[in-house]
Amino acid sequence: MMRLAYTLMPEWPTLAWLAVCGRRASEVQVLHGRGVETTDEWFGEVAWAGQHQAGDFDRTDLVAGSGGRRRNGRIIFVSAGSTVDRLHSLTSGEVTRVSNSLPCVLSASGAGLDPAYPHYYRDLASVVRGLSRYVRTLPTSIGPLKLTYFHNLAWDGATLTRESKPGGPRDFSTFAHYRGFLESSLGRFSENLAARSRPLPYRMLGTLSSGYDSSTVATLARRAGCDEVICFERAWEWPEKDRHLALHEHRRRRASDSGVETARVLGIHPLIVPPEGWRTLEMPEIPFLAANGMGEEVRFKSAETYLAGRVLLTGYHGDKIWAKAVKDLSSEIVRGDPSGSALGEYRLWASFLHCPVPFWGVRQIADVHAITRSPEMAPWDVPGDYSRPICRRIVESAGVPRELFGTRKRAGSIILHDNPDFLTPTSMADYLGWLAEHRGAWLRRGMLPPLRSLGIDSLSRKTSQTAAAWMSRMPGFWRLPSRLGLGYGPTRLRRAVFPWAVERAMVRYPRAGERA
Repeated sequence: MMRLAYTLMPEWPTLAWLAVCGRRASEVQVLHGRGVETTDEWFGEVAWAGQHQAGDFDRTDLVAGSGGRRRNGRIIFVSAGSTVDRLHSLTSGEVTRVSNSLPCVLSASGAGLDPAYPHYYRDLASVVRGLSRYVRTLPTSIGPLKLTYFHNLAWDGATLTRESKPGGPRDFSTFAHYRGFLESSLGRFSENLAARSRPLPYRMLGTLSSGYDSSTVATLARRAGCDEVICFERAWEWPEKDRHLALHEHRRRRASDSGVETARVLGIHPLIVPPEGWRTLEMPEIPFLAANGMGEEVRFKSAETYLAGRVLLTGYHGDKIWAKAVKDLSSEIVRGDPSGSALGEYRLWASFLHCPVPFWGVRQIADVHAITRSPEMAPWDVPGDYSRPICRRIVESAGVPRELFGTRKRAGSIILHDNPDFLTPTSMADYLGWLAEHRGAWLRRGMLPPLRSLGIDSLSRKTSQTAAAWMSRMPGFWRLPSRLGLGYGPTRLRRAVFPWAVERAMVRYPRAGERA
């Protein structure tokens, strides 16, 4: 019978955990931070739509956070019910290590990433292609590290196997049924967070902008007891024309996106946050870049004082499951972008769970899309290509005027490698020094190390983006920029920020290698 044995690592990030599985061993050793709940039957930094005392988060896909559960002689490691978080596993000799943190499992295994490997950005972004098409391993100095999204992992004492999450099918035949599912699930989720059996209860915290998705989540969560939302003061507005340039820092203008007026109508208290407050901090980008190499949620660093002990409810993936025009209606969870995934490591440091509500019931996107296109939703289908009838019906039914939300697409996230000054001064100085220390990694591959000049890099980047924008407007050439790699992805100087950030983040896991 497999047992769980625990060791508290008080110096680790609060919500990090690492499971050490030895072949033919009768127990799994779990090293964990102070915020990880532990029992004889299960452990985790986890919340789900079910009874807390039952610890049955391995039997649902409505789960935020992660953990492990003893079940039928095995240990089931449970990932989040979304593709913004993941599990990491690495086998070395007779030992397999599983963790909710990439830097943690690398530190414990004595492994490292290759600074000169050119495809970390591409590999990590591949999750947008769906569950059967994403790159499942990253190369390390001791072998491949496996990434697991929206699946569970089962350890039987000898092997670690990947298993599908339970859950569904649900009755999404009408808008009423779908809305009822979301509301009842949020109600059970809220009860789980505040259960008296929890040693450290959580509270819900929403996000709210003037867009469709966060407005919908906030409206639904309000009925489940969510009474506060984070409102960032500004976001980037995407002009209707020339969106390619808008995404690459050209012709973008500031626009109000805070959602404060919507919060007032809903009766929710807005916590107003300056989105660029993080720029005054020392090396704030590390945990965000260490998660996915893009760091686009770094603005949440500015809201850190509000995050500890919360479950952050967001609208990530609402752009697909609630949109009117969707190309892929399979159960593969194909996304438009990897937004939200940069929070994966940071939330372990800041001590909060992340729950993107649009992922609930996501494998039935075809049924949800049928509701969107149904005649009953016509009154909430506005003209133009930015229409989400399900969202508009939910939010307007709560009394929010039509003109307060969903009128123009705005981008709140910041892809760091796509900004002119992509790192803060302290981070840039450290990064350039790190590149100098690791230049041998490129030379051993027969490659030239990146030029450590932000001026030359910026010029190269602008030239690439200008060429991409010009080609995208030419008839018959609009696909050419992506095929040539122009205007897309990080430059050579910016490409290594992921292994740099991971190496710096590994410092947060002291003595892991000695004790694990």
